[in-house]
Amino acid sequence: MTKAFLVLLLGVAVLAIPSVMDPGARAGSGTVKIAVLDLERAIYETSVGKDAEVKFEKLRKQKQQELDKELKSLNKYAAELDKQATVLKAEVLAEKRKDLDGKLVTLQQLYTDLEKSLAGERAKLVKEVLKQASPFIEELAAAEGVDVIVDQAAVVWSSQTVDLTDELTAKMK
Repeated sequence: MTKAFLVLLLGVAVLAIPSVMDPGARAGSGTVKIAVLDLERAIYETSVGKDAEVKFEKLRKQKQQELDKELKSLNKYAAELDKQATVLKAEVLAEKRKDLDGKLVTLQQLYTDLEKSLAGERAKLVKEVLKQASPFIEELAAAEGVDVIVDQAAVVWSSQTVDLTDELTAKMK
């Protein structure tokens, strides 16, 4: 999602919160206390997040090796075709170039599939870390009297006084 969409979503959420809250809980105040967390930093500064990053990096390297193997094979095929280009008949050369183009499309599709797979794996790892962080975030929100906590990535600007990232990472260590 783009940052603009996230900011818009945040704005809608902030506007909607008073209407869904118990009117008796905020009688007369009409204010909502918002805090931010740099989730990316919080994830990678905790042991849980570091473990998740190690798993992801291992998977990324494995996928990269798979892609490199296919790329090496394609480059070898292209080099052989270049060497043979002067001695091959036009029809055979055209057929081999068409085959090369097909292999290139297959490689591009493999790259796209691997990228999607990695994005999915990263999302799973982040979700698992957030699941483990959730009790700490709830405890922190209650202790600070915060109604809404948003990811720093969705915020254009905020005062450092509303950033609870350091407190979260300290609780999770």
